[in-house]
Amino acid sequence: MKYALICKNEPRNQGYRVAEIVDAIPFEPAPEHEWVECNDDLVADGKWFDPVDNTFKDFPPPPVTINSTTEQPTTSGTQTL
Repeated sequence: MKYALICKNEPRNQGYRVAEIVDAIPFEPAPEHEWVECNDDLVADGKWFDPVDNTFKDFPPPPVTINSTTEQPTTSGTQTL
């Protein structure tokens, strides 16, 4: 089991940012932070922490934007062939 450093002063969705993942708690956090046990496969900033049910949740998919002149979704990192 690992530990996730939760930043209560950095909101993400309806919860907080997962700032760091460690094997053992290295220091006593400031009041606006806390250590929470997590699965070994959790990645910092890969999910957000929900304080209501003390779980880590996936970020929602980004919204698809439509270009009004071409009616095609906007993409990034693609190339025209």
